[in-house]
This record gives sequence, C-alpha cells and structure tokens, in this order.
Amino acid sequence: MQGTAIQRIAGLLYDGVLSPQAWYDGMDAFKEAVGGFNFHQLTVDVRHGSVLESITSASDDKGVKNYEQHYALADERVPAMMRLGRGEMLLDHEQFSEHHMSRSALYAECLAPMGMKYTMGLMLRVEGSVQQYVGFMRAVDRPHFSNEEREFAMQLMPDVVRAAHLRDRVGLVARHAALGFAALDTLPQGIAVVDAQCRVQYSNPTADRLLARSGAMGMRHGCLSCRDAYAQARWQSIVSAACARQGAGMAGALQPALGACGLVVSVLPINAQHPLALRQLPMALVVMNDPTAPCGLAPRLVAEVLGLSPAETRLALLLASGKTVKDFAAAEDVSWHTARTHQKNLLRKTGCHRQQELVGLLLALRLG
Repeated sequence: MQGTAIQRIAGLLYDGVLSPQAWYDGMDAFKEAVGGFNFHQLTVDVRHGSVLESITSASDDKGVKNYEQHYALADERVPAMMRLGRGEMLLDHEQFSEHHMSRSALYAECLAPMGMKYTMGLMLRVEGSVQQYVGFMRAVDRPHFSNEEREFAMQLMPDVVRAAHLRDRVGLVARHAALGFAALDTLPQGIAVVDAQCRVQYSNPTADRLLARSGAMGMRHGCLSCRDAYAQARWQSIVSAACARQGAGMAGALQPALGACGLVVSVLPINAQHPLALRQLPMALVVMNDPTAPCGLAPRLVAEVLGLSPAETRLALLLASGKTVKDFAAAEDVSWHTARTHQKNLLRKTGCHRQQELVGLLLALRLG
C-alpha cells in the first residue's frame, strides 16, 4: 500500500517537471500521505534575501500575507531549515519544546489562527545561494508527525529531490532559450521582471546600477520598492494590476512613468503563458530609464517587448517621434483605413486607450 502511494506521488512530481498543475497535485498528495493540513514550497536566494517562487495549498490568503509581512523574517524554523542539506528533513517538535511553541509569536499568533501547528520540512535543492524547501503543516488539533510518516517521507525523498532538480533545469533552459537573458543583460536601459508582490525574479546590470543611484527606489528583502510610503502604495497597485491583467501574448503598460522614484519606470504586463512568466504565473516587465539621459527608440526592443508586427512597430516609432497616423499612411503608401487598423491593433496589444498613453509608453522604452 505504502509502495503504491510512493509510486503515485513520484509519478505526479515527475509529470510536474513540465506541468505546474501536476507538480501542485503531487505536493498536495504528498501532504495528504503524511497527514498534513497544507503545504508551502519556497525557493529563496539567501544571499539577496529574495523569494524566487512560492507555492502553497493554504486557502487563507490573509493569513499567508500576514505571515509574509510580519513573521517570515523572524520565523525560528527558517535558520534550522537553512542548515539542512539536500534531501534532509526537519521536524519542528524535535527542535522546539511545547513550552517554546506556546510562547512563540509565530506559533501562537500566526500559525494557530490559521489552524496549524507542527511542521515537517524537507530540503529539495541547494545550489549556491538558492535553496528550495517544502513544509508540510499539521492541523492544530493533531499530534506531531509520527515516525511512520517520517519514514514514508524519507522513502519518497530521492524522487522528490530528483524531480525538483529536473523541474528547475527544464524551466531555466526554457526561459533562457525563449528570452535570451544574455541579450537583456547588454541593454542600456534597466530591465527587471517582478511578480505581483514586487519580488524580483530577474534584473539586468543597468537596472542594478540605476537602482543603486536612485534615492527613492531600490531593493528591500528581494523586492523592488519605493522608500516613500505614497509612492510605494502606488507602485504596488500598478504592479498588482499588471500581474492581474489577462491578454493575448504580451500586453502593454499600465503606467508609463513613476516620476516620484527619480526614474522613468514602465510596467508591462506579461501573460501567464509567455516564457518569461515564471512557472506560468503572470509577471510584470519593468523598464527603467534615467530621465536625464539622451534617448532613442530601438525598433527590435519595441517589437519584442510589446509583441508588435513590423508595420505596427514602424507606426509606433513614427507616433513616438511626433508624427501622425496620416503621416504613417503617406510614408507606407497605404490607405487611411489600413493605417487606422494598425493603430487600433497597437492600442489593443499595449492595453492603452488613447494615443497619448501609447506615446508615453513608448517614451518609457527609450534607450539611453
């Protein structure tokens, strides 16, 4: 019976190398097999203090957000997890006494209201400063994990570790092949990819330099944020909206500039099916420019970032230079109707409602 369960869960996780849903189903089945209440898988860069991926079965969104905002940095389980090697396990009842748990802010004020107490932690990957681990949490009215449940998890561990490694390699190769990060690294404007919580998944050297010089915007705990509270609220709203948008391919900018941060910042929604969307989650592409730098527009960047056809790209560049749709029709020797069709496609693909918004977006993509 136990062997059948191990084979079924391992099969789901191997399927999850290419399928996010199968990976989730595999972890959920693993959780059920060890008597867990829910699971939380995290991939973190401990050097930069950034969360690269977060997957949880918890339905209490407010509770998860409360943990991330107020308890994650002081979670006493994390240092013990960080000391684990790949394929090793932690049981928190062996680390902390019942007396400690009853007086701990994490256990008493955060986990208990969410209906959880004991944790089984497994280290899946350790590669340089990147660590990936999963925690299975026990319901608050259940005893701690048993020796039998520990043994089951350890029998499954080799397959879990191998599947996690394959999943990461396949995802990395696919993203790099599709996007050409090497090309992004050489761009003279700052490029970053963030998730809905503003956690940075990628940033190029120019972005790092611009943020280092900016007095109002920078990296904090792996997140791109503004130091001014009002600007931060606006920034978070813009990024959340960008990640929530649904569209075909790559959508466009929601806000062409964020002048309060001393940079010209464009936020471009990335559809969940785009290769840049990590684990098929919606992401936002952030383009940063120094507003004092001389500028020009790179046709290839405009076309690739906004997903435009060659004709749409030429129209976009003309509009950004102050020309009109009528000028485009004359230059291309096409009818006014055809030119207007290209303009409508431009607005649709970029998510802009007016030509003025489109021009603002294009200026935010300028090259210094």
